[in-house]
Amino acid sequence: EGMAYACVVDGIGVAVEVNAETDFVGKNEKFVDFVKGVANTVAKCNPADLDALMECKYDGTDLTVLQQQQEMVLVIGENIKVRRFAFFTDGISVPYVHAGGKIGVLVNLETGLTAEQVETVGKDVAMQIAALNPRFWDKSQVDQATLDEEKKILLVQMENDPKMASKPEKVKEGIVAGKLGKFYKENCLLQQEFVKDNAMTVEQYIASVAKTLGGTITFKNAV
Repeated sequence: EGMAYACVVDGIGVAVEVNAETDFVGKNEKFVDFVKGVANTVAKCNPADLDALMECKYDGTDLTVLQQQQEMVLVIGENIKVRRFAFFTDGISVPYVHAGGKIGVLVNLETGLTAEQVETVGKDVAMQIAALNPRFWDKSQVDQATLDEEKKILLVQMENDPKMASKPEKVKEGIVAGKLGKFYKENCLLQQEFVKDNAMTVEQYIASVAKTLGGTITFKNAV
């Protein structure tokens, strides 16, 4: 339990996850404020890792994040732990928090347009990630080992199908290539059907918005 949170502080996009023992605490106002304070601290401190973050001065206090966390444990009466964080200093980041902190997504875009202009497209892409949780951002990121494993599974399935087993190897290879295209569509964000309009992919949606706005928008990363 706990809270996932994403925000932009002075142009720096931040996502944090803070765990608690019960759902009740995850909705506690003091806990929510603590999580937001952790996000602000990340933006100001740019910590290299979790250990470094815990030694940063917690935003607006003389305490470290670790000391503030210990204070919160005493105040709230159950264990609380900052679990992980990520931040983007370049480009424009768009945050999205789903279901009151059950899922937090931070999308990072490279664009010559303003943050206001790309906010909607960033939110839409973040909602897509929250809904479908893709394994990869783009098909170019799919490693050879994953592709080999997929091919192996597909070939075994064909061998076990009497109608397919007798087909020539070349035909089987062609079928596998087609099915790998489906794998990309299901597992890679930019190749997925856009949930708000399945006539286009996420990649095509981003390009169409950029064209309408008269600029360029490139999806760089997300957490």
